[in-house]
Amino acid sequence: MIRRLFSKSQPEVRDTDRDWAIIGETEPYFGVLTAERFKRKNLDADAQSDFFRSGHSDVHSFIDRMRLVFGAFDPRSALDFGCGVGRLTVPLAELTGTATGIDISPGMLAEARKHPHPGLHFRDTIPDEEFDWVVSAIVLQHIPPERGYDIIANLLARVAPNGGATIQIMFGRNEAHENTVGARLVIGEDKVRPIVSVVKHENIPAGIMIMHDYDLSLVVGLFYQAGFKRLFLDHCDHGGIIGATIYARKEA
Repeated sequence: MIRRLFSKSQPEVRDTDRDWAIIGETEPYFGVLTAERFKRKNLDADAQSDFFRSGHSDVHSFIDRMRLVFGAFDPRSALDFGCGVGRLTVPLAELTGTATGIDISPGMLAEARKHPHPGLHFRDTIPDEEFDWVVSAIVLQHIPPERGYDIIANLLARVAPNGGATIQIMFGRNEAHENTVGARLVIGEDKVRPIVSVVKHENIPAGIMIMHDYDLSLVVGLFYQAGFKRLFLDHCDHGGIIGATIYARKEA
């Protein structure tokens, strides 16, 4: 089990659930996509349409990649972990017929439940059932890996035989972000190296987003353990925070 990989002297893990409860109440759209036009004071009908249009684009990009790498893939159910206001959950329901969104923020879930699609379901815990496609994008980076590895293992266990997973994590950052909370790996122009000292989170007030790097080798091990023998990675760069979207198919 993943918890065995951590020593008993691990530092206190930040309560990011509290952070996201606050963000969800104050800025539920900006908390998902951090562009000024998605703040409450700027969120007009055009901005909201563009927000959800980006979700449709992402979901169709994800499934196109799944099909390109693994062949025919026609999921009939989906799980969206860290669904927020439903940016990905809605197009997932339109694509598969039924989609379940998971989020710990009551404010975001309240917004998500306004969508009328009959195949949408929203809740605050991961259900004990299987799905043809499990998706999580721009979410785990905001959860400390000390918690996130177990979440990933749980998500992968929810994938049905012959189902798929599309999960995004961050694993490093460029030198400009070396001395920031959550850093573990520096990817410079000349070399890649672990950080020298860990920046602590204690003085950061509640309700602030923090980006966390994950150990990519550990994450790949979780996929292998869960029965995913073929993986495909697309690198991503979020303003100098570097990661990968992992595409995987579980054996039947």
